[in-house]
Amino acid sequence: MQKNKKLFKEIEANQWFKRNIDAIENKDNNQVISLLINWLKPFKNEINKILEVGCGTGHGLNQIATNLKADGFGLEPSTDAVKYANNRFGSLNVQVGFGDAIPFKEEFDLVHLGFFLYLTDRKYYLKCISEADRMLKFGGFLSIIDFETPYPYSNLYSHNENILSHKHKNSDVFVASGLYTIVNKYQYSHENFFFDKKIDARVSLTLLFKETDIFRKIKKND
Repeated sequence: MQKNKKLFKEIEANQWFKRNIDAIENKDNNQVISLLINWLKPFKNEINKILEVGCGTGHGLNQIATNLKADGFGLEPSTDAVKYANNRFGSLNVQVGFGDAIPFKEEFDLVHLGFFLYLTDRKYYLKCISEADRMLKFGGFLSIIDFETPYPYSNLYSHNENILSHKHKNSDVFVASGLYTIVNKYQYSHENFFFDKKIDARVSLTLLFKETDIFRKIKKND
């Protein structure tokens, strides 16, 4: 059942690009990304480097980086999307890759997981979580856009019956570590910018903070 990464690497990532590029180019503003930017504006001076995993064409990453005046780095499995992003947005540094093996060396002030975790093979899921945490500085922010359901389940990906979509509440994994606090959350629909009663269509934007003040010096008699 661990087929997703192989299929996306071979064909499906570029198929995604071909299906979506026209709609993305004709969309003036991404409401979800605009909401995230508004949440982050009070911390603008502290956010200098941004990483988006699953950055697609780079439009969302460029929108965040431009508004926060930060350097934008992206990771995306579609070779066509990476070529497009680097040509379209010269200030971005976008590379081909997957979230379970992030190639960048630096730490980031904001790591954004851009709607890809639901397509991650469960074999690689915790590695993606670990890599996102590794890339994020203490005192930094983590944002997640993905399907969010009240209980975990999987169903067939609508564009390829050989691929499974895995839906659950991704922020729980980070919060359970004791290192992260949820700052803001907005739940909406895959089709509309408001809550959907249909569980299968529910999506969330979640912003988390990686805590710094949870550590203390150990005293001799502790």
